[in-house]
Amino acid sequence: MRRRAGEPDLPHTGNFARGGYETVFLVFMLAIAFFMRGNPRIVYPDILHLFLLLMISNLLFNWFAPRLGRREAWLVELVLLLNMLIITGIVRFSGGSESYFWVLYLLPLFAAALAVKLFDVVSSLLFCSLAVIYFSKPLQAWDITEAFGVTVKLSIFVLSAAVLYRTALSKLRADEHLLVKKMEAERLARELSESRTNLVMDSSATEVGRMVSGVLHDLGNPLSVIMLSAEVMSVEEERDQGNVDRILRAARYAKAMLSNAMGIVRGREYVFEKSDFRDAALKALALVDFQARRKNVAINPAIPEDLPGAVTSKVHIERVFMNLLSNALSFSPEGSSVVLRVEAAGQRIISLVEDSGPGFPEEMIKKGVRAFTTTRKEQGGTGLGLFVADEIVRRHGGELFISNAPGGGGRVIFEIPLSGPPAPPAKD
Repeated sequence: MRRRAGEPDLPHTGNFARGGYETVFLVFMLAIAFFMRGNPRIVYPDILHLFLLLMISNLLFNWFAPRLGRREAWLVELVLLLNMLIITGIVRFSGGSESYFWVLYLLPLFAAALAVKLFDVVSSLLFCSLAVIYFSKPLQAWDITEAFGVTVKLSIFVLSAAVLYRTALSKLRADEHLLVKKMEAERLARELSESRTNLVMDSSATEVGRMVSGVLHDLGNPLSVIMLSAEVMSVEEERDQGNVDRILRAARYAKAMLSNAMGIVRGREYVFEKSDFRDAALKALALVDFQARRKNVAINPAIPEDLPGAVTSKVHIERVFMNLLSNALSFSPEGSSVVLRVEAAGQRIISLVEDSGPGFPEEMIKKGVRAFTTTRKEQGGTGLGLFVADEIVRRHGGELFISNAPGGGGRVIFEIPLSGPPAPPAKD
């Protein structure tokens, strides 16, 4: 059978029955031969040796055949020929034309048909038919009974091989079609996963740009402290330890700010470990502080000091807080406020960000968080801040919900388990 373009290269031996029907059939025939050992037509114990040899040959064939590829297909044909020769010996040592063991020829016929190789089916059918004719009486001695008996045997061979071959061929084609569809589905799933991952990792240019501008602005404060303290030290005759302490504090503050910002910008790999959830929220607050002060919006945090640690990818949790707070600040009018509340509830940590803006459209609340869904495209919104946050929360085994506060404004709540995301299922 020819393989169509784009189809997988399946094993050459096709679909073999693995139920052991051949072994059961052989054991049954062997038992008959044993109990008929007193029959003058049975050459005993030669026929038992041949049966054992045939059984071993079939067991090896059934074990090797499904594991062979196209290059080793000649081994299948060799074993089929060996089986037919052994069966011919069994028929010869059990009465020839009067033997009941001619039915054993169905075994190689079935094997050839299940291999879905037309050449093997035809050649096996020809061999078995010639063997039956060979063991019959000479043609000139045939009567109506002999001719009918040979015709019945050959008809059984032909019909059995044809039906089983067509059935096996249909099943093989269905399996190939199913495998092609499965491979296509897996390819599409991989492409979708890669697209979503790339979107989450690379799509927040607007949010990152806003954060960088705030960081650069706020770096001016520690740099001013460092410069002023250094200038004072340069004119003082005696070193004032207070100036040194101020320089060190300002330098550490600037380094921490840059480290936090770069961690969020470059954070790609999820590294789950026990971490300080409160610290992640505070670092995000520090990064959006400039944006809040520039817009004159107050951020009211409520983060308990005894908040338990959680198994998270900390840099990604910081990104969630930063995205949600940045969105809330964007929608809140000047002079208003944004609420940030984090608390532990059982085995989960629940975080809330609530703004003073117009709230979420009802359609968006109904459909849920989607990429590129935004109500501020004119202001440069990408609709990806919430989407990225939602993806990160899901990777942590949590959930993110959007709604509107009773008094107005948008509300985002996300919760994650303290124990981290569930372990992936074990691979077989």
